[in-house]
Amino acid sequence: MLWGRKNTSVHERSRAVGLDLTASRARAASVGGGKFRTPLLDDPAEDLLLFVAGDRRTPEVGRAGYALCRKLPHTVCSNFLPALGQPREWKTGRHTLTPEPALELAFARLAGPLAAESDTIALTLPYYLTPWQVARVAVIAARARVPLKGTAAAPLALAADRAAAVLAGKPAAPDAAAEGVVPMRPAAGGPCSVVVVDADEFALTAAVVALERDSARMVTSAAWPRVSARAWKDRLLDAVSDRCVRLCRRDPRDSADAEQALFEQLDDALDRVRAGQRVNLTVRTAHWFQDVPQQPEEFDGYCAALAKTAVEGVRELFYNSGLPVPPRAVWLTHAAGRLPGLVKAMHQHTPEGTEVETLPASAVPLAAAALVPRWLAGDLPRQHVDTVLPFVLVSREAPAAAARPPRSSAPRG
Repeated sequence: MLWGRKNTSVHERSRAVGLDLTASRARAASVGGGKFRTPLLDDPAEDLLLFVAGDRRTPEVGRAGYALCRKLPHTVCSNFLPALGQPREWKTGRHTLTPEPALELAFARLAGPLAAESDTIALTLPYYLTPWQVARVAVIAARARVPLKGTAAAPLALAADRAAAVLAGKPAAPDAAAEGVVPMRPAAGGPCSVVVVDADEFALTAAVVALERDSARMVTSAAWPRVSARAWKDRLLDAVSDRCVRLCRRDPRDSADAEQALFEQLDDALDRVRAGQRVNLTVRTAHWFQDVPQQPEEFDGYCAALAKTAVEGVRELFYNSGLPVPPRAVWLTHAAGRLPGLVKAMHQHTPEGTEVETLPASAVPLAAAALVPRWLAGDLPRQHVDTVLPFVLVSREAPAAAARPPRSSAPRG
């Protein structure tokens, strides 16, 4: 039975909480007793979406802002995390927000659900943030009374958390045989490199991490704002709207309500398309409605140019890193793995010996939670970990490993 479907957990000092923050959302994982649960950060949702609605007496972060981002975009503050320290402001109706107050609103919203879980929290952040920005995040979190024990770069924490399995040469997806995927060759073992691909409102990012005998080392990274998660949704919204015009000679973008409703259907559609399922998007206004059925291959086609740009960027990043052999694996976070056509394009344009794997949504928060005991024991420095992260090789069958959700991968085409 899965825990965490209701936000009724009791504070337990023995639990460790990992919090992953991107430009799009915050997501947490609470670990204790060999099991994990996902706290509801915006009840009933597990994720807190970083969109601030400024059309009310008090600005509100979360679903309230997301529900206005297409209908009344001028009242919404979003994508503020990478803008920390920049002279940027959002005039959102009654309020004028800058990046720091917007982030403080987010942490204030997170403080309650996190405090209900534990007082030991580790935070992972995108690698594109500068050291000054990371320091400001920590200050703002402390101001909101979020008890951080340490911070780390998300791709580095993820690589260190999964290092034991990779260095031991275990398959990327141990449950693959149950899904009918038969490995073409035994997985290699020993030191290697991996590429971690993520996507948020700001950019699609990739980091090359070297896994050595006892540490994960950041080699290089890059961010491509032109292929951000927002760009993919913009492309899908335009493509589906154009299809609607061809079907009924009416454009959803002419109605703010219809465009917002169509936009909000994209999240579920992305998950269904990733699972190979057909989706049926509905456009409805006060005077007309239209169903727009879509096949997974149609979504892939709409986004083919974005996928090509993303894959070319990742390939160029690795081959310019100076590492002598191709990466052992390319890991796409849940946010990156649901972008139409990206996983397929990555499979087609990586060497045969490179595994391409899509990770579950809680992979990064769980990696963050695994760092909490190490900060408490003094094994990690009291500073942002973004260059080298030592790790201890432990069996993935240990109790903590049993808490990991299943991973998914696809065979190379």
